[in-house]
Amino acid sequence: MTETSQQSEALRPSRIYAAAAAVLLILGLLLPWNVHVGAGISETRGWVFAIMVIATVPCLAALFVVESIPRWALTVPYLILVGVFTVFAIVISVRYGGTGMVAPGVGPGAWSGLAGALLAAQPRTATCDQQRADRTCRLIGWSSIVLAVLATLFNLYFRTRFVIPGIGGDAGIQNLATAVAALLYGVVALAPALVAGRWVMSGRPGPRLAAVLLGGAAVVAGALVWFLPVGRLLDAFHGIAQNTGTVSVGYEGYLAWIAVAAIIGTPVLRSARAAGSAELWRYATRCCLALITVWCGGKAVLRITDVWLAGVLSLPTPPYNTTMLMAFDLLTAVLALWLFVNSRNRSASRTVTVVVLGILVVLTVCRLILGVALVPRIDPLNPGTVNPVFGNHLVQQITSTFDVTLSFVALLLLTGAVGFGARTSTKAVPAQPVPRPAAADTPTPAAAARIAAPNPVEAQPAAAPDRVTDVLAQSTQRFAAGTTYGGGPSTVGESESGS
Repeated sequence: MTETSQQSEALRPSRIYAAAAAVLLILGLLLPWNVHVGAGISETRGWVFAIMVIATVPCLAALFVVESIPRWALTVPYLILVGVFTVFAIVISVRYGGTGMVAPGVGPGAWSGLAGALLAAQPRTATCDQQRADRTCRLIGWSSIVLAVLATLFNLYFRTRFVIPGIGGDAGIQNLATAVAALLYGVVALAPALVAGRWVMSGRPGPRLAAVLLGGAAVVAGALVWFLPVGRLLDAFHGIAQNTGTVSVGYEGYLAWIAVAAIIGTPVLRSARAAGSAELWRYATRCCLALITVWCGGKAVLRITDVWLAGVLSLPTPPYNTTMLMAFDLLTAVLALWLFVNSRNRSASRTVTVVVLGILVVLTVCRLILGVALVPRIDPLNPGTVNPVFGNHLVQQITSTFDVTLSFVALLLLTGAVGFGARTSTKAVPAQPVPRPAAADTPTPAAAARIAAPNPVEAQPAAAPDRVTDVLAQSTQRFAAGTTYGGGPSTVGESESGS
């Protein structure tokens, strides 16, 4: 292989990631950045959208730059812009929390743009500074966990500050039930941020691959929830993540997962495609299955809590719908847990694993459908004031963008299991060494004689002579020699002298 072909082969992965970065940057302009800013949102001011375009152009130009330092310099304005939107969302959430004002949040446009900018900032070669990437991932992981915990505590305070003082009053049972429900909602929303945060901070390949899969699935899920007509029913905020504990997993988790996926995605995916990556995929699958188990199990607990809370507060609710939703959440959690436990066995049947993963994908999708179809609706009091970006007419919103994300994670696990199985089944089996036959060698004369000579056979004892056979043999010999039975054998000379 020539040097030119080797360079072309080394640059091929970077071209793929450069194309992905360009698509993500353009997608960032088409998706909302929060509930007030983004393409298709009437409240978006022209100068804000112009800043977004100005920050995107240098990132696209960085894709054509070879040196790494200029590439980072061209993407810095975009990274600063994402940071400004994030800080703005945090400040408004803290300042106006508990007042009824909808926080701006951080939308899928910022997620996609952040991923595209980080991919554009990477060098064109396939190399990666592992130590720098590890430090960055640990910093992002700790930041996401701290912000998620703080957001959960703030939201728990805002939800219970008027409830806890009334626990000792006449409506103490109702107030206590409301406080317990708020606590459970906060714990379930915080759990995925803690689980995935450990993956981000881990330096092991398996959790890193799981974080990359989760980040990629989050980008796709956010875009689909915004573009699809049913997305507003799947998520009341139309895919725009609020802070953790308000509705579901907050932007503290999504931003961290997507940023880490963009930073370490290139070497991690290269390792996942390499030969002998079965153990890596198995470890990543176990991590993702643990996350699905935690989330679906927590959602089942929340369904039970809703039934209990409705009974305490004497609220009308159809128990059949809630029971059906709880059953599907629990069934999905049990199936994911079964796969998690049995994936420890390296000798488990690949066919069974693929089939059960397929069933898991179907269940995660069914959860989304039932989470929209079985929830009761209410008519808005003033249809003319419905916000075009967020809000829906469902009585209660538990299904969220994170459920869509987990559906794509399960689909990626199934794709990886099928694809890796196909690679292992078509892998060439090394031929066993066959010994050369002895006839191929030129034998020596002695060896040839030994080969040609028959195996020695032990002499059998001679049978007793037959008297009749012996007499017939002697008579035949005498007749051929011209003798008679009367005497012994005679010669020609003797017969002449006698005559």
